[in-house]
Amino acid sequence: MRVIGSVVAVVLCILVIVGCQPEQQVAPTVPPPLPEPQAPRISTEQEQLLEEILEYTKQTGSTLEELAEEARRREALAQAPSGVEAVDEDLRVAKALVAAARSGAANKQAEQTTAALGRLVATLRALRAEIPAAVIAQHLERALIAISNLPAQQAVSAASSSLLAAIDTAMQAPAPLVPEVVDAVERAKSRVDDEQLQPGGEQILEILAELRDDATVKLLDTASRSVRGAQDALQRGAWPVLIAELDQLEVMLSQLQEKIGEETTVIAGEQEPAEVEEAEEEAAEPGEEAEAETPEARTEAAEH
Repeated sequence: MRVIGSVVAVVLCILVIVGCQPEQQVAPTVPPPLPEPQAPRISTEQEQLLEEILEYTKQTGSTLEELAEEARRREALAQAPSGVEAVDEDLRVAKALVAAARSGAANKQAEQTTAALGRLVATLRALRAEIPAAVIAQHLERALIAISNLPAQQAVSAASSSLLAAIDTAMQAPAPLVPEVVDAVERAKSRVDDEQLQPGGEQILEILAELRDDATVKLLDTASRSVRGAQDALQRGAWPVLIAELDQLEVMLSQLQEKIGEETTVIAGEQEPAEVEEAEEEAAEPGEEAEAETPEARTEAAEH
């Protein structure tokens, strides 16, 4: 109907132009045929990729829908927090559970408080395993077990890989959370690579002892003890003691959260002087021009 209406409008316009002469016959306007739909063009790289995907589906028996679902799963895993982001995220979870437990304690709701404290225990356990000091310690434990239980050549390879993973963990973590053991780990790795397994193992034991004194490890161990104290107070019905334990736990988690945020503060503080210097340089340029145009200089210019 819209096509017919357009044709009629065109015919009427032509009649107006020629003076509406009835004796002249105007041929009806026929719309041009619609273009035939064309298949979308793909590049050579896309065509090659499509062929590889189809070949993969034939070899594995997978469907395109299954491949798409696997791609979505991998994308979701890639977006999940990891490293220090996971520590920061789980710290927020822990603080929210402390708030939930405190709300239950304030209202003397034993069931709500018990559930929150149980979830808090699991969260703190996971949080401790995520901090760099604990991750480094676990890599060192793997290296130590490899040295103790594997044949020499296999022990060198496995222990060296674990020590390298410990160093990589330290390199990727924020500076405030990195324990001061990286140099010692590098020396232990050098000894292991030189097949000095016994001296390397002894040095790993020394590093593990230092890691147990790490500030973040101690904070989380103390936090776990506070939760156990809160659970004990709940069983005894000692609500004021329970609230005091939760208040102390809130302080410790805030201290750890501040420690994680120190890196951003340090970087911002280091950047400010550079920005001030740039601003001073920009402000100095107009001043130099102003000094050149003194009253005496303008008088001399006028005389010339």
